[in-house]
Amino acid sequence: MSKSEQQGLAGFWGELKRRRVIRVIVLYAIAGWVIIEVFSTVLPNLNLPDWSVTLVTVLVVAGFFLAVTLAWAFDIGPGGIHKAGATAAQEPDSPAEAQPQVRDSSADLRRTIAVLPFVNMSGDEENEYFSDGVAEEILNLLTRLPQLRVSSRSSSFAYKGEQINVKKVAADLEVSTLLEGSVRRAGDRVRITAQLIDTATDSHLWSETYDRQMKDVFAIQDDIAQSIVKALEVTLTPRDRRALQYVATSDAKAYDFYLRGRRYFYTMTKRSFHHAVKMYRQAIAEDPSYALAYAGIADAHSFLYMYGDSTPANAGRAQEASQRAVELDPDSAEAHASRGIALSISKRYAEAEEEFETAIRLNPKLFEAHYFYARDSYAQGKFERAAELFARASAVNPSDYQSPTFQYMALKELGRSEEATAASFRAYLAAEKHLETHPDDARAMYLGASALVEIGEFEKGKAWAERALDTDRNEPAVLYNVACAYSLMGEPERALALLEEAIDNGFGYRAWLEHDNTLANLREQPRFQALLKRLD
Repeated sequence: MSKSEQQGLAGFWGELKRRRVIRVIVLYAIAGWVIIEVFSTVLPNLNLPDWSVTLVTVLVVAGFFLAVTLAWAFDIGPGGIHKAGATAAQEPDSPAEAQPQVRDSSADLRRTIAVLPFVNMSGDEENEYFSDGVAEEILNLLTRLPQLRVSSRSSSFAYKGEQINVKKVAADLEVSTLLEGSVRRAGDRVRITAQLIDTATDSHLWSETYDRQMKDVFAIQDDIAQSIVKALEVTLTPRDRRALQYVATSDAKAYDFYLRGRRYFYTMTKRSFHHAVKMYRQAIAEDPSYALAYAGIADAHSFLYMYGDSTPANAGRAQEASQRAVELDPDSAEAHASRGIALSISKRYAEAEEEFETAIRLNPKLFEAHYFYARDSYAQGKFERAAELFARASAVNPSDYQSPTFQYMALKELGRSEEATAASFRAYLAAEKHLETHPDDARAMYLGASALVEIGEFEKGKAWAERALDTDRNEPAVLYNVACAYSLMGEPERALALLEEAIDNGFGYRAWLEHDNTLANLREQPRFQALLKRLD
């Protein structure tokens, strides 16, 4: 056998293992043997024909080929069911192309980590934003290191409030280490406990308790990150050390306001965007050079424009704040991503794309950079690129339900129906998982409703849509997206009535409305055309 043939055989064998085909073969062989043995023993006692055992054997053999084919074509993991690629998923260096990477499998096995939400021990639910923020900041620091594979915030925070089974969480998130901890805050004092767990042995690799003043919270987060790096035996370059030492602000009070604002922003409602802006502005009052707070203001105004108050004033404020964020910290990926979406809603698309490219170059693991870029492409009707970018956003954050929802819309526009259905199924599974821990999240309900309708679950989709309406009946984003679900269900009158309500309540993102293919069967309706004219 020639060297090239040997390499080809080795590559094929590796691909079989990567796609979990070998595991499926072994498990199916065991299960099939057990089934045949059981039927061989039981069937004679049931007075069934002699050929019954033969039929069972034939069915088991036939099922074997089907199971192997499905194992090769599809992968099942924490992100749901998806088509297996020709090579392992790579992290993109840019949205235009993915660079090949040489991976050390032994290092990968050890250097995978999930940062679980820290438990709020303060006895006051109001401090929940702070315990979440501490964990998230540590996660963000670790994400800056290319030597580590860090589970996304949405993936690890899905376990918030749950009793943790270390091995199950590790298997779900495909990590070998977990960081968990608790935060107790009282006045100007904060007590933070953290522990790093080896999931294979359920043993502690490192643990520490910090009892300090609030102003020392940044030093605590830095020390925890440094201790994790040491425990995992990661060798840092000078650039890596600088990344770990990055502090967006040294003012504890400003940081506290920023965390409050970010919690409001994640709620994704018109009211919460306004609350987020107030918190971010208070953060800036404490620290006028706080770039991330300016980026937060920009994001809040951008999403206000898209989902609830489409005025030139909001678009202008988003541009102003994002410009200031980039000026204050030109190396911040978050600032450039915020600048990109602010430019996009004002249809300054070429400039927006430059900002998104910069954000991804600075931090390829930043979910918002890929997700905002994908939304920008979809709003322009660039569906091929939008589908690719939403896929990349999903790769960065596998538990996110938004990206696969919008990805199936782009794929559907491209006529790639099978891929669109698979993306819809992933979106539904992710939304359902999210609702287990966030049962009142209307956004997960209404996006999940459309995904359910796409896969043929009309009754369940309608139930989710109505739940979303019951949760927040006057929210423009809720009204708009429930209208999309009813449009997909073939109920145009109901859909148009909800769209009119959405626009009456402030929705006015015409670029999205024009290209949203969930509304395709409404576009020729006079009432729909009248709605577009209202947004001129």
